[in-house]
Amino acid sequence: MSKIASRRAQTGQYFEGEYAGPSFAQWEFLVSHLQTPKLTAQDCVETLFAYMAVAVKHESTWKTRMMREDYFPVARLYYCGFLLIHPHFEVPAFWQMGMHILHMLSSLNYSPAIVTLYRYFQHIARRRDPKSETYRYIQGKFQDLIRKGDANACTLKADEVWDPEKPEIALEYLDKAMKGYMRNPGMYEVEPVVVGGQGGKSERVPFLVKTLSFLSDMKETMLGLVVRKETSSYALRRREMLERLLPLDKKPARLPLWTWEGIYRVRRGMAMMMMGKVTVAVEELRVAADELDIAAGHYALAIIMQHEAEKLAEWIKDGCEESLDLAAAFMDFYKDQTMEGMTEGMRLLNEEAELRFKRAAQGGEEKAADRLERLCLTRLFEPGLSKMERDTYGLAAKEWAALACLIRERDHVHGETQKDTESIFGGSWPKK
Repeated sequence: MSKIASRRAQTGQYFEGEYAGPSFAQWEFLVSHLQTPKLTAQDCVETLFAYMAVAVKHESTWKTRMMREDYFPVARLYYCGFLLIHPHFEVPAFWQMGMHILHMLSSLNYSPAIVTLYRYFQHIARRRDPKSETYRYIQGKFQDLIRKGDANACTLKADEVWDPEKPEIALEYLDKAMKGYMRNPGMYEVEPVVVGGQGGKSERVPFLVKTLSFLSDMKETMLGLVVRKETSSYALRRREMLERLLPLDKKPARLPLWTWEGIYRVRRGMAMMMMGKVTVAVEELRVAADELDIAAGHYALAIIMQHEAEKLAEWIKDGCEESLDLAAAFMDFYKDQTMEGMTEGMRLLNEEAELRFKRAAQGGEEKAADRLERLCLTRLFEPGLSKMERDTYGLAAKEWAALACLIRERDHVHGETQKDTESIFGGSWPKK
């Protein structure tokens, strides 16, 4: 039997001419769990059934027929494949089906499928079987996308080569990503299903940014500098800051311009920071944090704000004698450049940084949760605290520690699950 005939036979045998995918209830679970409002369980069932029917009935032309809109939107077929291999719902037969779909689409140069498979193979096959024929095939397809300036492929490559000591390397790919998007914005329409972790509100506890530290108006700041009780001007500016931040929690994050725009914004912001361009860095990170709601964006922005507050703290401690190099990105915090006004600016920077650490931690950033735990433990030893206040800080420290532990366990379980996954392909097609 020829290679082509063999593959056709495998295709028919694999699908057996009948619907063998997830049940309606299982699709409902996948769609709701991954928050895909534009994709219904009925869409998934109909698309997968049509996919299997075309593969069996049109053996000689089935691949090209898959790209015809009169069968189903190709993007919808991709999303179905994406859902079938998602780690939240791991059934070997369905996983094989998802990989079959994505591999077929990648063979037809459908870029979202190529990028998804490349990420999957980078995490699994590179460690287990780097000489895999399919792995090399997907690598070649991915490199073709980079040469063409595909925004998603270039962004992921920038993340892959990221080195804080040499940010210029990643910056080259990030520039290519933006140019690729600008050349043809219409080809990068993003559906919510592919946004997971890259934009959109993640599940968070209700108190996200509703309160500042309840002792910050009379106790020490995060830097341990004793300040006077809050002045009326500081109270007004603090209210302004909260009014600006609170709507961000209620406003839904926009969809990214391209799937991995969130990574683009965070990496470019970090690269600009490493190169000393703080204002540009903050602009990029504010897009990542406030428009796309990326946890890493909140975390990186909080680190920069904290660093700026530390500069102010040193300046205040030294008696304001030396000149101070202030970042233009934070000039709103320095409206009054008297000693009192700068002290208030330092407090505002610290308090917003703390809010952003909370957002990052509740969005799954382990390092942010660890920082908040240490902060609460430090506040336990502030002078003049009542027993109730100490108990409150102690409880908060335990909660942040528990969240950090939960994030670590989630990442560990996901990693172990990937290690235990069976062989991806036994050739060019999934095993039955």
